[in-house]
Amino acid sequence: MPDGGAELAADVTLALVGEHHVTNALAAATIALESGIAVADVAARLAGAGAASPHRMAVTELPGGVTVIDDSYNANPESMRAALKALVALAAGGRRSIAVLGEMRELGEDALRQHDALGRLAVRLDVSRLVVVGDGARAMYTGALLEGSFGEEATFVSDIDEAQAWLREHGEPGDVVLLKSSHGSGLHLLADRVLATRDLGAAR
Repeated sequence: MPDGGAELAADVTLALVGEHHVTNALAAATIALESGIAVADVAARLAGAGAASPHRMAVTELPGGVTVIDDSYNANPESMRAALKALVALAAGGRRSIAVLGEMRELGEDALRQHDALGRLAVRLDVSRLVVVGDGARAMYTGALLEGSFGEEATFVSDIDEAQAWLREHGEPGDVVLLKSSHGSGLHLLADRVLATRDLGAAR
């Protein structure tokens, strides 16, 4: 622990997106402080920490003021909830929030209920547009409809090509777009296309 006369507090603003990273940061800080690292050094490292690998809550700013949150490496119900909350928080202040979500795999008999619950949560969080990709995730779409989604608020598409076409047609300057699914569902390929061109169009 720091010496009695050492600085015992420091303000930290995390570069990572999502309130769930606060718990991770506190755990890392606890270990670092117990190891004798100075508070100021711990704070500096936490403030400078970014995404450690591709497709994990990686935030990219595109031309036109579009923000892409690429969290398409993996997905489970808890991480989906956290990502949706992060999307809504990042879009606060009048920007549109668009959630492009694919299947959460390996949920077994609970898959239908969990996907349904995520669609309902997107409506409760007031996500502007929900785009559900693939038959394995269809229950998200039906859950959103049953929760009260109407008009164009929720859309179902069969694959990433249709998802990309939807983004090209409906995307607007200033949008905040979340891409999230289990890796095997393939949304990371859509993220690669978008980030390769730095727009919502097709990779060339």
